[in-house]
Amino acid sequence: MSERSGEEVTKYNKEDLLHLAGGCMIGLLAGWLLQIEKEEIITYLLSNKLRWVSVSLRILFDTATIAVFYLLLRYFCSKKSRRLTVYYLLSVICSIFAAAAVSILIFLAIESYVMEAARAGFFDTNSGRYFIDHLVFIVFAGIALVFAATFAFLTKRKVTYITYISKEIKTIENDGFGRRLKVNGTDELAGLCMSINHMSQTLLEKQKYEQQLERRKNELIVNVSHDLRSPLTSVIGYVQLLKQTGPSDMEQFQEYITVVDRRLQGLHKMVDELFELTKLNDPDVNMNLEKAELCALLRHLAYENEILLQKRGLTLQKELTENSFEMEMDVGKIVRAVQNLFDNARKYAKENSTVKILTACSQDMFQLQMKNEVNNAEGIQAEKLFERFYIADAARSDTKSSGLGLAIVKRIVKLHGGEITASVCDGCLVLEIKFVKR
Repeated sequence: MSERSGEEVTKYNKEDLLHLAGGCMIGLLAGWLLQIEKEEIITYLLSNKLRWVSVSLRILFDTATIAVFYLLLRYFCSKKSRRLTVYYLLSVICSIFAAAAVSILIFLAIESYVMEAARAGFFDTNSGRYFIDHLVFIVFAGIALVFAATFAFLTKRKVTYITYISKEIKTIENDGFGRRLKVNGTDELAGLCMSINHMSQTLLEKQKYEQQLERRKNELIVNVSHDLRSPLTSVIGYVQLLKQTGPSDMEQFQEYITVVDRRLQGLHKMVDELFELTKLNDPDVNMNLEKAELCALLRHLAYENEILLQKRGLTLQKELTENSFEMEMDVGKIVRAVQNLFDNARKYAKENSTVKILTACSQDMFQLQMKNEVNNAEGIQAEKLFERFYIADAARSDTKSSGLGLAIVKRIVKLHGGEITASVCDGCLVLEIKFVKR
């Protein structure tokens, strides 16, 4: 967590003070040992009349003492030393020092008391003899009590934190993923909390994703059933009429056959597109990648579709770059994606309007934009255009569209590492594709 509460900052400062105190104590102890060793060596050198060597060694040992103290203090105060083992080691050291200090005070107090009691003849009494017999136990118990109390005080925060983590894990187990734990300090417990937070969030996202997949699966079943039922009902109805009337009225017979054929062609197309989308969503989808020039491919497809758009009373306005943009792609799938964009414009563009296609590229990026006027632009939910079976005008009974075309486009673009967006602006639907070289 990047932001900490005032309580967390206070606890963190206590940890800093503990590391500072521990570093000072360890540094002083190491320096004291070096000084003792120095005096032993210098005494030996002086006894052998090597005064000049002793002076050099004194300077060397004093410098080493200061350096060792500084390095130990720096290490214990650095973030690298803030580990749980070091924390408890410092707690033990602080507790030992506290117990040692108390034991010195106890011995000083006992010494003074014993002297006075001995002069008063207290040790000749039963109480005095009992005191002498249990003196060691009393002193040891006092020192142990001070050590235990100091250690419990210093480690209370970590124990409380461990209890908090255990309680929160049980809460996550009972209430579900997504709960976040407070992160205090920089030791292993803080790392554990961060890992639990990451795991909880990741599992929550996976859980939501699985629920979304289940919902989409159910929606797919409902949509497929709906899209199949309408044309099938129509086909069944016309077949029943054909069975009743027969070919006696050839004009009517031809009309019924035409409707049945159109409905069956629509069904066939929808099944093919559904099968294609299922294959594209397969994790092991087969991609025949090759290096190809995308801008030239777009110019060719625009030329082909211009005639088809004109048959629908639409005008194609082209703003196509003459630059080149090579990338690794499955040419067949890219052609299918772009063709689906043209088909979408041809089916849903406003009558006698203009369809605009624009391409632009730099050394590392390619951009394609297709724009066409639409009827009832307010009723289009741009964010849902790439969902399976979504048709903006909700005309599901019309077999000219399966509602899968743009879903196929999005999947193909994603397989090539690109992104596609949709927006509605000034009564126009704008579809935009971007590819970036990696």
